[in-house]
Amino acid sequence: MDATLQTTFLGVTLNNPFLLSSAPPSRSREMIERAFDAGWGGAVIKTLTQVESPARRNVTPRIRAIRNGNHVIGFTNMELASMHPTEEWLADLAAIKSRYPDRGLGASMLYGGRPDEKQWRAVARACEEAGVDWLELNLSCPHGGAEDGGEFAIGTRSDAIRSVVGWVRESVKLPLIVKLPAFSDIDAGTKAARAAGADAVAVINTLNALSGIDLDTWRPIPSVAGESAFCGLSGRAVKPVALRCVATAAASGVPVSGMGGIYDWRDAAEFLLAGASCLQVCSAVMEHGYGIIGDLCDGLLAYLKAKGLSRPADLTGKALPHIAPHAALSREARVVAACRQERCLRCGMCSVSCRDAGFQAIAWRQGEHPRIDRDACDGCGLCAGVCPAGCIAMEPR
Repeated sequence: MDATLQTTFLGVTLNNPFLLSSAPPSRSREMIERAFDAGWGGAVIKTLTQVESPARRNVTPRIRAIRNGNHVIGFTNMELASMHPTEEWLADLAAIKSRYPDRGLGASMLYGGRPDEKQWRAVARACEEAGVDWLELNLSCPHGGAEDGGEFAIGTRSDAIRSVVGWVRESVKLPLIVKLPAFSDIDAGTKAARAAGADAVAVINTLNALSGIDLDTWRPIPSVAGESAFCGLSGRAVKPVALRCVATAAASGVPVSGMGGIYDWRDAAEFLLAGASCLQVCSAVMEHGYGIIGDLCDGLLAYLKAKGLSRPADLTGKALPHIAPHAALSREARVVAACRQERCLRCGMCSVSCRDAGFQAIAWRQGEHPRIDRDACDGCGLCAGVCPAGCIAMEPR
């Protein structure tokens, strides 16, 4: 079957479902145009906001990679919204859209540490005149203005969501996306946004986090003249939370722009299956650059063909019917661990985990394969999760 990555989101046709999220990779016109030349389907610009206040200036350093050994599992950042004046961005938006009419272009907005009705309305109208395809209302950044009652403090309150969305909806005809915080009631926030006139939601923004603590100085890091602040966590580490939020929002029937830990085509397929209609990427670009778009597209297209599907929309939401309340899950279906010895490294990790956090069902001696006591095994799955070789399978009992 012929397959295509062409995607329609809020009436906008995209060459593929992959967008740069509103983040460091979309901080300037030049960067967005390079990304489009590389093959990205669209972009949401770094969030428009006031840049006059000294408190709106970025600190240095502000981004830190979170590692597990040599592997980056996420980033923390306390970067604020765009440092470019709105007037400059408006000219850039018009120029980008004129040069790349076949790419999706969204403007992210956040006006007022506390909601400022006049600026929300005025800037929304200006962005519409500049020719953007949609507006993304950033009600979920976990640092900066959030400490002053704005940003994620807006997105956690249904009344505040309705106010901001209502102002913008009255001011423009553009499609509106509301970017909600992961640590809020996603269902309530989605319904409040839709009731006020939003067309879609975007989830998730970064998670409020503390990046780390220096064990020599006892000061949090990254250190800004000896002090630090709570940051936003992104990347692989947040993917399970992001999938939960996408599925929750999509269950209400609203179109969802999904993000949070998308690194390869497999991640992309999972987000689509959870209910996303398009996909935003940040951390993977921060680590590997715009060139990842080739592998993302090639992998997702090959997957669609292998499944006999014609487009990404054929995947959207297909996992939702299989997400149920915990109380509704079968207590009759039982599984037991089994070792595929041809793959086994004989490392004993499964035995240690089962011994000290499981049901003491796996015996092991140095240099030997593990021996699983099927009667003692409870089927919890811990051993399969920690096995570095993937040789433990959970089979029907």
